[in-house]
Amino acid sequence: MSQESKPPWPVSDEDKTWGIIAWAISIIGAILALVLKPQSKYAKYWAYLSIAFFIIWIIVWALITGISIALMFAPMVGWFFSTIIRWFFWVAVLIVWIIGIIKAANVVLWKPPIIYDLAKTIGIDKI
Repeated sequence: MSQESKPPWPVSDEDKTWGIIAWAISIIGAILALVLKPQSKYAKYWAYLSIAFFIIWIIVWALITGISIALMFAPMVGWFFSTIIRWFFWVAVLIVWIIGIIKAANVVLWKPPIIYDLAKTIGIDKI
C-alpha cells in the first residue's frame, strides 16, 4: 500500500507546477525540474520519483517484450496472451502516471511501494 503525507516544508504554486512537470513529462520533466529548480524540495521530490518510475517502466517493458517474443512461438494462443500482457502493462503505466499527476497537483508526498524504494536508492531521502 502506498503512503502519502503533506510536505514538511512550504510549497509555492511555482514549486507545485514544477512537481507536476517533473512527474507528467517523465524523464525530461524530471531533468528540467532538477536543472531549472534545484532549490525546490517539492520539485526535486517528484523529479526523483519520476526518474525511478521511468527506470522501472523501462525494465518492466524490456521484460514484457522478451516474454511477448517468447509467447509468439505458440500459434494463436501466444499472440493472444502476448497482446493481453502488453495491454495490461500499458494500462498499469497509465494509471500510475495519472495517480502521480493528481498527487503532485494536490501537494502530496506520494510513496508508491517499488517506485519510492528505488527513488530512495537514487537519493530522494537527501532532499
